[in-house]
Amino acid sequence: MDDAALLRQTIRRCTAVLVATIAYTGLVLQSTGTGEMLLLILTAALLYLGSEYVSLVPKEDTAEPPAESSPADDTREDDSPRS
Repeated sequence: MDDAALLRQTIRRCTAVLVATIAYTGLVLQSTGTGEMLLLILTAALLYLGSEYVSLVPKEDTAEPPAESSPADDTREDDSPRS
């Protein structure tokens, strides 16, 4: 991923954390029985963060193999004259 894509992903995650925090605070401060919408928003934000965490954990099967040197780098022709 390039830097711009990583920045957008980080902004989305931070926004989801803020939304979840504000929704939870709203649920705590409201009187009982009036926080259905905030509960829905909180649940959605937490589900989004959970799905981002799952996609963040790399699988062992999909790990990239280490870069190997190409054969052209290893084979050098000798410029000296042959006898």
